[in-house]
Amino acid sequence: MLPFYIVLLLTVLLGFLSRILSTENKINESLVKPNFMICVFLIAILVLFSGLRANTGLDTWMYRYSYDLVVLGKEPSYEIGFNYLIKFLIMLSYDSQIFIFFTALVTNFFITQGLRRYATYYELSIFLYITSGYYLVTMNGIRQTFTASLFLYFAVKQILNRDMWRYFIAIFILSLFHNSAIMLYPLYFLAIEKPWSKKIALFISVSLFGVLFFDQLKGAGEVLTGQYSHYITSFDEGGANILRVLVEAVPVGLAYMNREILEEKWSNSRIFVNISLLNLIFMLFSLHNWIFARVSMYLSLSNLVLLPYIIKNCLSESVSKSVYILCVILYFIFYYMEMSYFGNTVYKSLILGIY
Repeated sequence: MLPFYIVLLLTVLLGFLSRILSTENKINESLVKPNFMICVFLIAILVLFSGLRANTGLDTWMYRYSYDLVVLGKEPSYEIGFNYLIKFLIMLSYDSQIFIFFTALVTNFFITQGLRRYATYYELSIFLYITSGYYLVTMNGIRQTFTASLFLYFAVKQILNRDMWRYFIAIFILSLFHNSAIMLYPLYFLAIEKPWSKKIALFISVSLFGVLFFDQLKGAGEVLTGQYSHYITSFDEGGANILRVLVEAVPVGLAYMNREILEEKWSNSRIFVNISLLNLIFMLFSLHNWIFARVSMYLSLSNLVLLPYIIKNCLSESVSKSVYILCVILYFIFYYMEMSYFGNTVYKSLILGIY
């Protein structure tokens, strides 16, 4: 566990330094543009730590095994985009470590750069990225977080630009790497709505009804989802931890309390508010079946933008400092509990000499 805490300390310090040496962000005066050269060192730490791991997460072992099988002549069995990616990497090296390293590089680069594009308290975004557990998830949900990083960097920008067709093209390309991305097509229409409007209120009401009467509506869900119904019927991984649902609810609650200030200072914040709201709804459904939490791998990244923005720009100076400190304390406690009690996470790297 100690290596994870060292990575947390170093990256947050670099994130803070990059913000101190930031320049003006052309998107919005309430945003900043963290220093890129310092961000390079931050990214390097995240990539090297993740990319040189020998274990950590069931996916790490599984993909190593699959990669080795492809080296021996077996055809890869993933989405077409990932199949070609594996074949390309095999041309470079037969060692499966290259796959782990490359996916860590892409995932962490586009997440950190996506957060940099909409940064306020950049070090807090990095802190939340790690302490919310998402950084660890990138080692255990490799294909999906790889795709989610591209979603944050490329697809969200198209929503902000109100470019529906480019958004749809981006989602189509992402679906070539993980087919769950096809569920993001309708997100465009929800994200551009004004938060807390009548339409959103209706959507929330219907969603809560679905959460409360999940068992009774499961059959209808199987019919509506058609060929994807097996995700409801075949996956019974138990419900998500209630504490994680509460963590995902924090940015949504603060966004509602500061809704008028958010809309006034950054009208495009509605995109992140609505994505965070949808993320919370999926997490509520995940209390019944953890499979729904897999969708939040795409959506929860918006919290890493939204929460720091609210703390910095929507609260008075004294309240902002207090909430910032409280946020750091509570998320660190959550991280400690998740690493120690829930997961008992162990990190090993033969290359780094960590056993």
